[in-house]
Amino acid sequence: MNKFSTGHDEMKAENGPVASSDSAQNDAPWRRSGEVTWSVGTVAERLQTSASTLRTWDRRYGLGPTLRTSGGHRRYSSLDIDRVDLMRRLLARGVPAQEAAQVAKQLAGDHSPTDVSSEVTGGPHHHDDTVNEFVQATHRFDGRELARVATIALRDLSTVEAWEHVFVPALITIGEQWAEGHLGVEGEHLASSVLSSALRAHARRQSLPDLARPATVVLASAEEDQHALPVIALEAALSEHGLAALELGPRLPASALRSLLETMRPQVLFLWASLQRPPRDPMREVLEKVDEDTLVVLGGPGWPKEASPVRGIREAVEMVLSRALAP
Repeated sequence: MNKFSTGHDEMKAENGPVASSDSAQNDAPWRRSGEVTWSVGTVAERLQTSASTLRTWDRRYGLGPTLRTSGGHRRYSSLDIDRVDLMRRLLARGVPAQEAAQVAKQLAGDHSPTDVSSEVTGGPHHHDDTVNEFVQATHRFDGRELARVATIALRDLSTVEAWEHVFVPALITIGEQWAEGHLGVEGEHLASSVLSSALRAHARRQSLPDLARPATVVLASAEEDQHALPVIALEAALSEHGLAALELGPRLPASALRSLLETMRPQVLFLWASLQRPPRDPMREVLEKVDEDTLVVLGGPGWPKEASPVRGIREAVEMVLSRALAP
């Protein structure tokens, strides 16, 4: 089953492999290649990330290729790749993007990236402890503590990291305890409500660029679908990349979606469905007539597999950024 998520099993995502050994770093092909330079596509493939992510780091943090070919094409040096590789590994360990970029930009050619990442992160985050704090605060109906835990997780981790390793496991645990009769539904509602507020507040705290032509991104839950947390989480994650989105919440009627698409013609439409869509789905009828300039991204187990919903919040972020930040 594809998961970007649903109720008790909110938006799970698969993590790509991350090289971590010292020997792997020292033997990296770009570090043995002398004066060879590298294109963004090649770097993306070797680091197992996307070209859109590399372009985002270049635009937002100045962490990109520093060389040019005789034809004017920008190329990565081995040091440039070491820096973006360090950025990638710091983010995977939970270092906030701005801090990770600052550290990566300070990397010199004779400094081991592995050594720097160890100094910055001080070892892996103890996500299980944070998950337990969130669950216990839910049992005590302690809204203030729930807000504190959520805010700190979003401050210390990226939204994607916090969602995957703290909020999703906590929500799954809370849902299981509700199903077993150890927690009332009111606790689950409180946790979801507080988390929604924390995610929205986090999105508002991000510094967004003042663009002459800002990207138009619409996020919503499908008709009759009451789950909005994954949509709110995606909005917060996009804000960290300098991208504002129009978040329309749960249960968007198909007729309203049709009207909005005709009026706005957004660059990206993300539509979430946690519940299985009906055979004659009015939403599908609207989506079949979407303007070809609008990228439609579907998330959640409610969509049939042939609709190719994204597998998690990471993939959703990548797809939205690839369209919204395209040159």
